Amino acid sequence: MKQMGTTIKSFKKYRKQALNAVESPYSNGYLEGNIGRIKKIKNTAFGFRKWENFVNRIKIQRQWLHPARQTVTV
Repeated sequence: MKQMGTTIKSFKKYRKQALNAVESPYSNGYLEGNIGRIKKIKNTAFGFRKWENFVNRIKIQRQWLHPARQTVTV
């Protein structure tokens, strides 16, 4: 029952934040996904010679995964 006590204690301590997370329609999932993608690029590249190359690789990766939306004209 020690684990249950720890869980209850945490819920009491962070009650306001937990309720806010449940009631809010917003999420940081998009941001966390981008951070994970950048970390993956960084780990597989083993370092770029120029900072601009690293930034360009991130931009290219984002473009591949999220192509620009086309507007439909009627």
